[in-house]
Amino acid sequence: MAKTANADEKTFWEGPSGLSWIAFEEEQDQFLSEVAQLVIETANPLPGERVLDIGCGTGAVSLLAAERVGAAGRVLASDISEPLLRRAGERGSHMAQFATFLGDAEVADWPETGFDVAVSRFGVMFFADPAAAVANIADALTPGGRIVFAAWAPAAENPYWHVPARRASERLGRPPKTDPDTPGPMGLADIDLACARLEAGGLRDVEGRAVTVALRHPGGVAAAADLAVRIGAARRIVNMFDGTADDEAAVRAAIAADFNDYATDTGAAVPATINLLTARAP
Repeated sequence: MAKTANADEKTFWEGPSGLSWIAFEEEQDQFLSEVAQLVIETANPLPGERVLDIGCGTGAVSLLAAERVGAAGRVLASDISEPLLRRAGERGSHMAQFATFLGDAEVADWPETGFDVAVSRFGVMFFADPAAAVANIADALTPGGRIVFAAWAPAAENPYWHVPARRASERLGRPPKTDPDTPGPMGLADIDLACARLEAGGLRDVEGRAVTVALRHPGGVAAAADLAVRIGAARRIVNMFDGTADDEAAVRAAIAADFNDYATDTGAAVPATINLLTARAP
C-alpha cells in the first residue's frame, strides 16, 4: 500500500482483532447478516453495475454485491488490512467480477474509477479525517453515484455494545473514556454529525436514518455471549486488563444472563440500531 493516513487502524486490523474476524467469520457473517442485507437492499446494485466496498473485511457484503451485478458487473473489495483482504479475495476467487484492493480509503489512489455505487458495512467509522475520506471515495464514483454506509448508532442503543462493556468492566475495571465522535466503532454514532461529515466531503442528497435490525445467532444466547467476549467491547477490556480464562468465563456468563431477554425459538436475536447513511457523489 503506497500511503496511509490511518496507520493505527491498519496496525489494529492486521493484529489479533482483525484476525479474530477471520477465525469467527461464519459466526460474524450470520450475526451481522441483517445489516449486510440492509446495505445491499438499499444500494440495489443492478446487473452490470460497478460496486466499491469500503472496509470490506472478509468480504460478506462484497460477495452479496457480486452476486447482484453478475459477470457483466464489477466489485472492488477494499480494506486497509492485508489479512482481512486476503481472506475476502479467497472467498471471491470463483467470481470473475470480484477484485480486491489494499488501501486506506482516506488517501487511496484508486486503481480504477467509474463505480456506480459505494457501500460499507461498519467500515467507515475509523477515518482520522472523515470528510477527506468521503471526498476520496466519491472520486472513485461516477457523477451522481450512489453511496450507502451502515454505521453503529450510539452504544446505549445497542445491547451488543453496552452489555458486554458493562459486564467486562464490572469484572476487570473500566477502560479510559474516549470521545465517541473520534475514530472507532462509534465514530459515526451521532447521526447528525455523520451527515454533516458526509456533506463536508462534498456529497449531495445526504440522508441519515436509524434502522432497527436483529443480530442473530442460531446457537442461542450462550453462543452470542461467547462471540461477544471474543470480538468487540468485552474483548478489548479483557485484553486491556490481562483477563484470565476465569475472568472470560465470568464475563461470558454475565452477558448470557442479560441476553436471555433476546432468546427465540431459533436462537438469539439481539436488537441493534444502525445508522443508515445515504448520499450521492457530486
